[in-house]
Amino acid sequence: MSEPDHFSDTLRSMLAPDPHRDAVAFLEHNVKRIPYSPKAGPFRISNSPWLKEPLEALTDPTVLEIAVQGSVQMSKTWLIEAASVIFPCLAPGPTLILREIDRNADDFLETRLRLLWQSMPAMVSLIGPEGIPKKGAIQFRGNTCWVLGANNEKNLQSRSIRYILGDEIWMWGNGTIKDALARVTAYKWQSKVVLVSQGGVEGDDWSSWYHSTDKRVWSFECPTCKTVQPWEWESIVYPLEAKSANGWDLDMVKAGTTYKCKGCATHFKDSNKVRSDLNKTGRYISTNPKAPKYRRGYHYNSLCAQWGLSWGELAVECIEAKRSYEERSEDSARREFIQKRLAQTYREQADEVNVEKHVGGYLMGAKWDEEGGFVRGRPTPFNQISEEMRADPSFVPMRFMGVDVQKRGFYWVIRSWSGDGRSRMHSCGYCFEWKDVAEAHKAAGVHPANVFVDSGDQQDMVLSACAANGWVATRGDQRNDFPWKIRTPAGMKTELRPYSPPVVESVGSKRTKRFFFSNLRLKDTLSTLIKKGRHTKADDTPSEYVAQMQSEKRVITPGGRPIWEPVAQGKANHFWDCEVINLLPALAWRLTGRAEQMVGDELVPSEDVANPNS
Repeated sequence: MSEPDHFSDTLRSMLAPDPHRDAVAFLEHNVKRIPYSPKAGPFRISNSPWLKEPLEALTDPTVLEIAVQGSVQMSKTWLIEAASVIFPCLAPGPTLILREIDRNADDFLETRLRLLWQSMPAMVSLIGPEGIPKKGAIQFRGNTCWVLGANNEKNLQSRSIRYILGDEIWMWGNGTIKDALARVTAYKWQSKVVLVSQGGVEGDDWSSWYHSTDKRVWSFECPTCKTVQPWEWESIVYPLEAKSANGWDLDMVKAGTTYKCKGCATHFKDSNKVRSDLNKTGRYISTNPKAPKYRRGYHYNSLCAQWGLSWGELAVECIEAKRSYEERSEDSARREFIQKRLAQTYREQADEVNVEKHVGGYLMGAKWDEEGGFVRGRPTPFNQISEEMRADPSFVPMRFMGVDVQKRGFYWVIRSWSGDGRSRMHSCGYCFEWKDVAEAHKAAGVHPANVFVDSGDQQDMVLSACAANGWVATRGDQRNDFPWKIRTPAGMKTELRPYSPPVVESVGSKRTKRFFFSNLRLKDTLSTLIKKGRHTKADDTPSEYVAQMQSEKRVITPGGRPIWEPVAQGKANHFWDCEVINLLPALAWRLTGRAEQMVGDELVPSEDVANPNS
């Protein structure tokens, strides 16, 4: 072939319209394998039929904004990954791909996007000579792409973007969606914003934005009565024979759960084939027709999954989540089932505390035979501790001291834990000097490492005292969750906890650890424990303690955000704060609530979690 003919053919190839401009056709033609997918082979929309319409919206010029609220492990992130190859090939433009934090964005680029791009000849031909850098701008032919963290403010500045692709939006900070959308102003009528996430919390930015869409719900048509209906948890039916006076037989639940049609009450048996057949009739039904025509919303949940968790396995999860709340006063499993499996918005509730209902029938300082302890440094429930263990010089009783620092003194509460989710007051008081705090915890047999001190007031003085005495500094925070990077047998993972990784603070030649914790989450847990009778007070508790424990109430703001606020202006809440602080080690040592340990998992240092002000 002559050089002019080669040039002509190349130019013609570049300018010719792609014969597979429909998003689904493009993907099925070009994606011969998804390198990181557990399912081998090329992309086929029949494996995830609920993605067909959202994918088609990617190339629909009348749709500018797309929100997908879907359940976990149901391919919702594939929408972002698919868009990352469709736009450069079919309609290039500056692209910003956002995960919640920079570290996770880097991981997303390395473990998913890079592998996908390099597996597609259509994408390889667009990659510039410098390749795909690990950080910074990625140069494709005709457009530039960035993969960054949404919660880093500088990432959402000084860039004109045509395509915004965001994942895990429920973890984005308030105002971040607005900041991200502002990046497409210059391309307004050529832009595309694609945001995907599990369910959020009523009143947060993600839930508000999703509810402003036309909210299309994935539905199926009953083959018997032809009723078109959304997949709903209310239609799940447990087998009657699985329920007894002692509770549910979970094996029977797993094997016998069915799905009942809303129209004719036909019971569908639990199998991948049944779900697949019902999905073949699937379509999206708009539930908010007054939404702007350019703003689409799509919702689907785990009930329509064609592999993975069955209806029976989901039913077992639901039962265990309810049991966790009833037996351990732990609501996170139920909350996560709603947000992750049903992909629904979680609705917060107002709350008030009444400690008078739960007098323990004991006196402060009295011996408690059901008190747990630390045996060779490990938390051990009372029923696993022998007298020989308790007599060992290294044995440490399971007691924690929470200290609230004031300008003229210190309020403190010492609480004992059983190791099975129950606690009782050991003692409480008020003192004027740090040496009095030290004397109080030593007299009560509290190990210095189990003394937790609020550092919100007089921070430098608190850090100095903690470093000198071997105590732990704490500080309440408005964030609800903190990311931890964890090394597990299955590899590295990021999980959220209601408290931060330890931040090491230097005080002269000494150091101390400081933990930040969610005010909302710990106060919620404390209130639940009190209501369940698992957090009690002594018969001789001072009246001031009782008054201060009823100093705050949980309210829902007009925007749907839950907060704890004073029941009356100026009412003291110091003992309440002490009890909130006391929950931090109890949560961390798996004694109650969301059961994560500070030990056992290996924390990987990271700028994203080490800086409390980030």
